Amino acid sequence: MQIDIDLVPEQRDETGRKGYYNPIIFPNEFWHLRTQYIQINDTTPTVLLRVVFQPMSYFKFQVFAAMTFGFQEAIKKQGGGTAAEFDEVKRMLVETNPWFLALTGIVSVLHIVSVGKATMSLSFLPLFLGLRC
Repeated sequence: MQIDIDLVPEQRDETGRKGYYNPIIFPNEFWHLRTQYIQINDTTPTVLLRVVFQPMSYFKFQVFAAMTFGFQEAIKKQGGGTAAEFDEVKRMLVETNPWFLALTGIVSVLHIVSVGKATMSLSFLPLFLGLRC
C-alpha cells in the first residue's frame, strides 16, 4: 500500500529545507461490524451520524492500514462468504479484555516452545541410547 504525502505548496520552515504537509485522512472502518449496520430506506426516519476526528501517530496509522488491507485480501482470496468469519474475529478482539488476549498469546507462545523442545529431545533420544535409525 502506497501513501502519497500531500505537501503544502510553497510553505517551508525557517530553514527552507523542511516542507509542511496536509494531514492524512484515514477512514478507520476496521472495527465496524456487519451487525452494527442498518439499512437506510424509506422506512428509516432519522439516522444518527457520528464523525470523529482525532490525531493518529504514523505507526498506528500503518498498523491499522496494514490490518485493514490484510483482512480485505484474505476475504478476497477465501471468497466472499468468509466476511462473516472475519467479523467474528473482529468481534472477539473488540469484546475481549486486552489482558486476556495478551495472556492467551503468551501461553500459546510458551506452548509452541515447549512442544518444539519436546520434539527435539525425542528426535535425539536414539542417539543418547546408542541406537541406529
